[in-house]
This record gives sequence, structure tokens and C-alpha cells, in this order.
Amino acid sequence: MKFREIFRFEFLYQARRVSTWLYFAVLFTVAYQLKRTAGGGDVLVPSPYEIAQDTVLTTLLWALMAPAVAGAAAARDLEMRTRPLNYTAPVSKAAYLGGRFLAAFVLNGLILAAVPLGILAAVSVSAREPGLVGSLHPASYLISYGVLALPTAFLFTAVQFSVAALKRQAIFSYLGTLLVFVIAGVPAALVLNVLQMTTLGQLLDPSCRLTVLIVIPEALTALEQSTLLIGQARLILANRLLWVCVALAILVFTHLRFRLDHRAE
Repeated sequence: MKFREIFRFEFLYQARRVSTWLYFAVLFTVAYQLKRTAGGGDVLVPSPYEIAQDTVLTTLLWALMAPAVAGAAAARDLEMRTRPLNYTAPVSKAAYLGGRFLAAFVLNGLILAAVPLGILAAVSVSAREPGLVGSLHPASYLISYGVLALPTAFLFTAVQFSVAALKRQAIFSYLGTLLVFVIAGVPAALVLNVLQMTTLGQLLDPSCRLTVLIVIPEALTALEQSTLLIGQARLILANRLLWVCVALAILVFTHLRFRLDHRAE
């Protein structure tokens, strides 16, 4: 019960904040403009690859905004000196961390939903033929969102939340973003571009950015890019599974190291 209450409180608290919906609006606008710009103002039905490409690009932008959500969920009690209130109705460490992390992840997932909605809006507004929008393939949007965006959101939220919770300051959640890019992203780029180890480089890429922006354009023909559902590739699925497991391991480590106690100020 306490887990559900903590989740509900944190979710509703941040859902009422103007900044949360500002992030949604920014991603929606960027996704909309990416599709409008790519089509020169005349947007046709995007291919699965184009949807995947726009999803990856906007997810990288989201990673710069997401620490505000994860950091607030992890460290707001301490920074606002409300942690002692936990002892009026004691909660377990798992319920406290789990409820707040899940709220942050769900909120970030909802914010990222602005990406497919922005692409759809661009196509709908620009469609010159009445039947154009009806020819859209929902699977392309669902797979890009579910396979490319959500696992990346889970990883980044886990790292951002964990760093802020262990350091007990929300500002450190931005360090979490930097850690993912530097510790995971840079080695992946070196392995792929310098060592030319394509398979390993794609597996090490935490956001699938290298796979979608570099590997796929070189490996697939224009026809394949316009017909294949990018998120169904085995290597991408393996990558997603790997980084979800890494995120779970980070959350377990955070649970073990975190102390739900009141430190004297």
C-alpha cells in the first residue's frame, strides 16, 4: 500500500508542475519540426527508419531535460528538509525508492510520448491527400517508442535517480546523464568507428544512437529502410535487453547503498 501511495504522490506532484508539460511541449515541437523540415514542408508518410531516426534524436534531447524529473523524485525530501516526516509513518526502503523511481520513469515515458505524437501531427497537418493519414502503420511508431525510447528512458532515469539518491542532491542527476554518455557512449563510438567492431559497438551503445544514425544507413538499402521495422532487429533487441539489465543492476546497487535515515543538519 505504501509503495502505491508514494508512487501516486510523486507522480501527481510532478504531473502538476508546469515544467513537466514544458518538456513534453518541447519534444513535441522538435519532433514536429524535424518531420516538417525533412519533408521541406510537404510531409509524406514517414518510413520506419525515419521514425526510428527522429525517435533517437529527440530522445538524446530528452536526456538533457530528464534529470529534473529523476533528481526531484530522488532527493526532494532531503533538500526540502521533509525527510523526518517519513518517521511519522515509517516506510520500507524498497517502497520509498521504488515508488519514487517508478513515478519518475512513468513521467519520463509520458514525456517521450510527445515524439510519436509530434511526428503524427506533422504528417496529419501536412497531408494533402485525404487518404494519406489512413495509410500510416501504427507498428512503426509503437516499436520505435517501445524498443528505442522506453529502454533508453529506463536506463537514464535509473542512473539519474540513483546518483541523486546516493548523493542526496537533485543536481547530481545531471551528472548521471554525463556518466552514461561518457562511460558508455564514448567507448561504444570508439569500438565502432576506430576498432571497426560493429557488433560489439552496437551492443555497447546505450541509446542505439550509433546503430540508427550510422550503421543502418550503411547496411540497409533505401527500400529496406522504408519497409523494415527497425526495432525488430536482433542486435537492437539484444542491446535493449543488455541495458535494461544494467539499469536494474544499478537500481539494486542503489537499494543496497541507500540509507533511509535522518541525518542531523
